[in-house]
Amino acid sequence: MEKKVSFIIVSIVMISISPQIFAEESLDALLEEKNGVLVEQQEIIFEVGKHSDARVKHVIETGGWNADRPRLIEILPGMHSDLIVLDEDGDRLSFTHDEETFEESKYIILNQKNGNYDLIAEYNLDNFMELKDGLWLKQLNYNFDVTVMLEEDMELIFTNSRPIDVSDAKGINCIGCNMTLEYFEDEKIFTKEISLDENKFEVEFLSNEEIFNIEFIEGGNQIERVTQLLNFDVKDKNQLYVLKIPLENFLNPYEVYFTEEEDTSLDQLDKIRKTEFSQDETHVSISFRTFGEGTVSIVGATPEEHQKSLERIESIKAKEVTTQKVEEEKKGVPLPIPGTKAASELAAEYSQTSEEEKVPKLSFADELKKGQTQNSDNIMTIVGIIVGLIIVGIISGVIFKLKKN
Repeated sequence: MEKKVSFIIVSIVMISISPQIFAEESLDALLEEKNGVLVEQQEIIFEVGKHSDARVKHVIETGGWNADRPRLIEILPGMHSDLIVLDEDGDRLSFTHDEETFEESKYIILNQKNGNYDLIAEYNLDNFMELKDGLWLKQLNYNFDVTVMLEEDMELIFTNSRPIDVSDAKGINCIGCNMTLEYFEDEKIFTKEISLDENKFEVEFLSNEEIFNIEFIEGGNQIERVTQLLNFDVKDKNQLYVLKIPLENFLNPYEVYFTEEEDTSLDQLDKIRKTEFSQDETHVSISFRTFGEGTVSIVGATPEEHQKSLERIESIKAKEVTTQKVEEEKKGVPLPIPGTKAASELAAEYSQTSEEEKVPKLSFADELKKGQTQNSDNIMTIVGIIVGLIIVGIISGVIFKLKKN
């Protein structure tokens, strides 16, 4: 019995480590056969959009080599096709791979690279992104840094359920990458008009699934303090939301609760994670996620809480402005080069100011003459040093020769 158990354990261990050992031996044999070197320093870029395939780019910036000492890069896992290798000017470079076809290969063999130009090896990865419940998603787990570039029409993505506005950036960096990337397949926004006393206001909703029974409660009693609540029902297990709310009618910061059916009280256990972003003077956006069927309750802030939040934001902004100003003062104010038109205009401006405010005139000509005098003194000093070194060298040579004789 013990022998059988030992045999099973040994078999499991051998099965688990054999692929890794064989892969390392195969790579070592390939490097020896090609007299090659495995590339370790490179930039990986994924180009993704609202489709399953991705374009992968391996960018090698530094170094150069010839065909007698090629470089190898490992192809990322997955079905791959359409390989091209270019330099940064778009000129094609020669390459091979370790199998007869690129689709069967695990490594790209780069035959040459000019040291002054970047090399880009790019190919398609099939079925990279997965479409599920109205969301494109991909779990990125790599022990190296990657860059994710997005198509032009994409403005909002989510990393680990956190929203990121990419309308201007069009890409993100993932350092030591471990994240879930998501974005909507259909970014259709629907608007709900809400009545408040004699006034009406609109809230914009964006989600990958449906939302039901939207209601706004003024002075609700679901929690201890009296405030405003926005409630709606959901039925799907994995639903992502973005709401754009007018601050004039519904104050932030918000608290978001998720309760099961028939549960009308809100407590701390019902609170879920939310992110407020893209706030301006009139609106703020809020994003969150639910994982089941129930009711979402968004609780607004009291005027006092809202004011404290605004003061905190203003304080942070003021500190950022002060820090930026200090940094600019450390760098100093650049002046134009003496002898240029800009220098003459600035000198005239300072001359006029000095006459009005009795401030000494600023003369670039005097400074330039002074600089020339200093330069002349410096040149004479350098010449003296060089002559002295030559004399010392001659004396040392004579002494050395006398000693040798």
